[in-house]
Amino acid sequence: MQDKNTIGVYGLGAMGRNIALNIANQGFLVSVYNRDTEEGGDTLGDFLSQGVPVNLYRFSNVKDFVLSLECPRKVLIMVTAGSAVDEVIEQIMPYMDADDIVIDGGNSSYLDTQTRISKYPMRYLGCGISGGWYGALHGPSMMIGGSHSAWFESQEIFQAIAAKRDNQLACCYWFGEDGAGHFIKMVHNGIEYAMMQSIAESYDVLRRVEGLSNDDIASIFGEWNGKELNSYLMRISSEVLALKDDEGCLVDSVVDKSSQKGTGIDFSICSLKYGIPTPTIIAATAARFLSFSQHRKHIPFNQVERNDAKQAPSYAILQDVFNSIYCTYVVAFFQGMDLIQEVSKQQGWNIDLKEVASVWEAGCVIKAEIFKQLSKELTLGLSNQMVFCGLTEDRIHGLAKIIGTSATHGIPVPVFSSVLDYFYGISSSRLPAGLIQLQREYFGSHGFERIDNFGAVFHFSKGQGA
Repeated sequence: MQDKNTIGVYGLGAMGRNIALNIANQGFLVSVYNRDTEEGGDTLGDFLSQGVPVNLYRFSNVKDFVLSLECPRKVLIMVTAGSAVDEVIEQIMPYMDADDIVIDGGNSSYLDTQTRISKYPMRYLGCGISGGWYGALHGPSMMIGGSHSAWFESQEIFQAIAAKRDNQLACCYWFGEDGAGHFIKMVHNGIEYAMMQSIAESYDVLRRVEGLSNDDIASIFGEWNGKELNSYLMRISSEVLALKDDEGCLVDSVVDKSSQKGTGIDFSICSLKYGIPTPTIIAATAARFLSFSQHRKHIPFNQVERNDAKQAPSYAILQDVFNSIYCTYVVAFFQGMDLIQEVSKQQGWNIDLKEVASVWEAGCVIKAEIFKQLSKELTLGLSNQMVFCGLTEDRIHGLAKIIGTSATHGIPVPVFSSVLDYFYGISSSRLPAGLIQLQREYFGSHGFERIDNFGAVFHFSKGQGA
């Protein structure tokens, strides 16, 4: 009689099928099921026809799938975030016991994960997985939260399939109860948005100001990937810019609209709710919505198109663009960590920021050499010195020049601009917020504070204001 299987994977999209293969390749017995099987679909059959390990078993109905697992049963759900997750849980719940473990491996909102933990009787883990389909197969970064006992009983599987850092430790960590894992993944995605937008803005500047070809920029990005900007996103940007089709460079045939699946929105709402300024990541999220704006082609602005192509780009502008991306990486990382620190404090998660940085060292989309260096500064906690030391005078001047050049050429650089504004904001000895206090007092009697009596609330005296 066949032994019970170690874990079940429900959902065989690109991520699900590759995570199932990864688990099986590590020697675990894996049950797989896809919900279209009972509806006449054959995603499961297509998957298995490609040749899979002998320790991976298909099931055509959900009851047999769940009951094929050893106790406590572990079911990894790999479906689209949202109501689909609840539908799957409701489907498998009749065959599971309270001691069994449900693992949500999608991009669920951490708030939804908190709700599900309190709603369903089984032990629950929210597992943020980064690395795309390739990482899922060869070693992803995994950010986990929820039941600690469930983590303790599942960690052997997670640690076996996760990417490995330079010291061979797994890029996999339990960050706390409730939705801590999915929260860390949300922050990861927010940082990812800012990094991607900074690379896109640099591409636009080099293309429209310097008149460089896609191949030229691909080569430059490849060179930068060998320097301080070494990162997964810089590498793939170099590679995709070099892709060709029958029409020429593929990027020129792609519609200039960038969509998103909600984590950028979740991040933005979260940072505003907790009062943590993250303008760079919010700007990157807004840029994606702007790309879809119905007003884009109807604003009467005489844009300056690219200059005539030059024999070679000037060293100065290349260095300034390089510095602009570098500054964005630093600020996005800091803003993300700032939010983690505050939410962790209020939620009682006690998240170790160095562990967060460690999980992002390999296997994930935001893998970047600079983050390894920045993480060394987290030993004593998060400090604004990370920003002030990283954004040197030369880098800030280069960033400012690129923003100015972009403005004269009609090129939007919302993320670059937000980075400079953020730096000036946190380094300013005095902001104009005092005037806003008086404006609010004038129309709403909200009160104001004085620098000579901090903490006390004052109101206009008789005859002042409205």
